[in-house]
Amino acid sequence: MLTGVTSRKPETVAVLDIGSSKTVCLIGREEPGLGVRLIGSGFGVSAGLKGGAVIDLEAAESGIRTAVEKAEKAAGVTVQDVFVNVALRSMHSTHMNVQTEFASGAVADRDLKRVLNSSLSELAQPDHAILHAIPLTWQVDDEDGIKDPRGMFGQQLGVQMHFVLGGIGPLRNLAHCIERCHLNIRSVTASPYAAGMAVLTEDERDLGVTLIDLGSGITSAAVFRDNALVHVDALGVGGRNVTTDLARGLSTPFEAAERIKTIYGSCLHGADDEFVSVPCPPIAAQDELHHEPRSVVTKIVRSRMEETFELLRDRIYKAGLENYSGRQIVLTGGGARLNGVRELAELVLSKRVRIGQPHGVFGLSDVLGQPDFAVATGLLKQAFEHTDEAIDGPPDLSGRAYREQRYSGNALGRSLQWLRENF
Repeated sequence: MLTGVTSRKPETVAVLDIGSSKTVCLIGREEPGLGVRLIGSGFGVSAGLKGGAVIDLEAAESGIRTAVEKAEKAAGVTVQDVFVNVALRSMHSTHMNVQTEFASGAVADRDLKRVLNSSLSELAQPDHAILHAIPLTWQVDDEDGIKDPRGMFGQQLGVQMHFVLGGIGPLRNLAHCIERCHLNIRSVTASPYAAGMAVLTEDERDLGVTLIDLGSGITSAAVFRDNALVHVDALGVGGRNVTTDLARGLSTPFEAAERIKTIYGSCLHGADDEFVSVPCPPIAAQDELHHEPRSVVTKIVRSRMEETFELLRDRIYKAGLENYSGRQIVLTGGGARLNGVRELAELVLSKRVRIGQPHGVFGLSDVLGQPDFAVATGLLKQAFEHTDEAIDGPPDLSGRAYREQRYSGNALGRSLQWLRENF
């Protein structure tokens, strides 16, 4: 959607946070003068996703249907359209500077639209779809860093664009799964972007902050600066990997390892870890229950989480954002509830770290106010907010829309288009 142009959002919306461990559906209503109020919520088990990607259509569909049906019953409405999150290993950022000449002396909406369309058509990554197309700053002639150039005089107009991309294959599978549930996708948002909208303050987004969403199958990060999303990255590791490490290291079933992680798991070594005994159910029926000291559990958990933070730190540094991203880290996702994770993140990342709590939506229960519901809450808030993005609606998964813009029209056709826009 063009900068400064607003479109009316529906008064009641439904959002879907489809994760690797759970699916959350929230239904909210905008109350004039008050804000967004939650009127219904539902949860389902995401048994058909791995690393953010659909690997079992029927299992994923079952989780979505369960979550939506529960939310519909609680809210007393029927859901047809949904705002959806995306967290994929293929999710990444790319930046582009585009410049063009404009006919009139003062910059107008049509000039902004032409530059934005030009950036969309010049982006050539056929295996990826555009999730977000965000104009960061504008340039008029030699003056840059402009937030809104309309009304300014010059001869050249430029824009610095930030694109968030995701692999077309996993996105098509996700869209197909949602369509099988007889739901229409209204919009798609990168998970760490949505989480940031739920837990970050305006000052944090302005001064520079990195949000890390510790999901079950994906750990994703979003960097905000000058009240804009400037970078997104994702790793194919998450809380499920911690559980798998525990199951293997303790020779116990996956379900038992998940309980052990929840009850005994910590990123910090305790003084009495050697003396606390952790019961580990056997894998085979003929085996007996055995016990391991909590120090073994802590060592396994800390090792995986430390490696995850180190990978993110190195990728942010490689992207040249170490200083630009500010001195603040905010953690969300189920992994943010792990004991000692904030202290470990501070140690590895050498920045101030806090746990993000969703806010800005009326009616959130104590459960929904936890960091693992930040993505769903952010989707709900974002559904009612106006956006400055260059695209609106679901991503183009055909790859044709912007490619046709790139190659369409001969010289005469482009001249006629220019005349229509300027006269």
